[in-house]
Amino acid sequence: MGDTERLLSTSEAAHYLGLDPGTLKRWRTKGGSPPFTKVSANRCRYSLEALKAWAAERTRRSTSEDSRGRAA
Repeated sequence: MGDTERLLSTSEAAHYLGLDPGTLKRWRTKGGSPPFTKVSANRCRYSLEALKAWAAERTRRSTSEDSRGRAA
């Protein structure tokens, strides 16, 4: 992460990804969340670069593809 990159709040990250903030909160607890930085006991922040990479890893050509890009 660059020195000047601003970290996004959960609401901002959710908006960027087109998700509800509650979804990101749930994923942080249960797994599957984009990488985040815990800045205090109740505050998490997201790097825009990490969000872009996380979203790119999930790009598929078909709903039948598995996580390795093969047809299920």
